[in-house]
Amino acid sequence: MTSAGQWIVVAEGSADERSVAINGRLLVGRVCAGAEPTQALVISDPGVSRDHFEIREGAPSTLIDLSTNGTLINGRRVERGTPTPLQDGDQIELAGVKLTFRADLDEQPVPELVESTVQLSGATTLAIVVGDIVGYTGLTETYGGVRVAEATDALFRALAELLKRHHGTISNFAGDAIFAAWDARRDQEAARRAIEFALTAQELVADAASTSIRDAAGEPLRMGWAVTLGDAGVGRPGASHETLHGDAVILAFRVSGLAGRGGRDPVLVSARAAAAAPGAAAYGPLEEIHPKGYSSVTWIRTAARPA
Repeated sequence: MTSAGQWIVVAEGSADERSVAINGRLLVGRVCAGAEPTQALVISDPGVSRDHFEIREGAPSTLIDLSTNGTLINGRRVERGTPTPLQDGDQIELAGVKLTFRADLDEQPVPELVESTVQLSGATTLAIVVGDIVGYTGLTETYGGVRVAEATDALFRALAELLKRHHGTISNFAGDAIFAAWDARRDQEAARRAIEFALTAQELVADAASTSIRDAAGEPLRMGWAVTLGDAGVGRPGASHETLHGDAVILAFRVSGLAGRGGRDPVLVSARAAAAAPGAAAYGPLEEIHPKGYSSVTWIRTAARPA
């Protein structure tokens, strides 16, 4: 066992346990072509990518996923190509192979892990949040696309940082919307996290509202928020891209187009999501809506901060 520094433990707790030191960097994969022998951990498994991930030693050390198959830290998927901080005892999983990151605690500060909660592929249950800018088309007609883009870019960057603290995964940015997801099968608190993010995000938008960009009624930039919970399919059309499909996704986009408009509250939650997180918000009464494209009735509730 390595006595100091940072290392990876293979098959921890078993008769086959072994440790591999991290000497500046460690490349983990099925081939690890070009890496020095002292900086490579080869795992002969067909589910492991040729170069699966790299750990860079530091304070804290970071893991960078390089694979097309995905990497989990403590059961949650990390974003491909994005450095994710590691702390002593973190469980790393690739293609069913489990590794443990170990660090000398005197040398390694404990970072906040940015968790990504959408599983690799297939069917799952997701909590979805869609935030949609109210009157986006009118704003671009009044101020032009460049000026509106500058305002929304700064806002969306702040929302993305906020999302990290609520353990959600950005699935997409559109010009006028942010789309995030939590995997409810892996995270029992997914619905609560999603609702609390939507409420906090609404407060952030209200505090950061641009006074220089206003709609025809003189209102500053606003967003409507929808939270849903339901089954979805996760696809991977490209090596670094995921697509989410299903009723929960479609409904979230439809409901976000109603939130904050026509006198409605800015945060609307599907009945199923509200039932899964009864203490996450102060909910209004059930309301019947008929979203575009739906033949059946949909039930929603307004959501506000608990008293």
